[in-house]
Amino acid sequence: MTIGLDLLAEGGTITLTDGTSVSLRYSFRALALLEARFGSVAAVQDAIDSTGAGAAFGPLMQIIGAGALGPGGFEPHIREHQDAKGNRKVSDVVFRRRTDGADLADLLHPGRLDEYTRAFTAALEKALSSQGNDHAGPTPAIPVTTVSPGLNASTSPSVPSTFSPVSSGT
Repeated sequence: MTIGLDLLAEGGTITLTDGTSVSLRYSFRALALLEARFGSVAAVQDAIDSTGAGAAFGPLMQIIGAGALGPGGFEPHIREHQDAKGNRKVSDVVFRRRTDGADLADLLHPGRLDEYTRAFTAALEKALSSQGNDHAGPTPAIPVTTVSPGLNASTSPSVPSTFSPVSSGT
């Protein structure tokens, strides 16, 4: 049974150039961000060129950044482009540290690629297996506890449509 921090799918810790370390974990939010950037989780692997003839550092930075999301970690700043038909596509994601705004791209060291690759590979494998993909049978039902406000909650009445807000004076 998967419980507690296992759901965060932590796979490894990487060291940044400023001496700090970041634990990589791939939540649904992180995986959804990778899907938005690359089209699918499977396309993430295809985006990394291992032949040396194409892009490798950009996709690796995106994968590491997605794993570094969360409280105390990094926050994505997404750039989208819209074509003439109105279709939106994520063109770039910049990951900034929540505490000081430092850009993750400036904190990754090319000489640590092996460390980074081992960490995100372990984290991605753990994320996908801890989601129930590590066995063929059905996932057993987990009891759900309802939290506040629950069934006995009350809500505030709606604001009447004749309500007009007070001017702020600007």
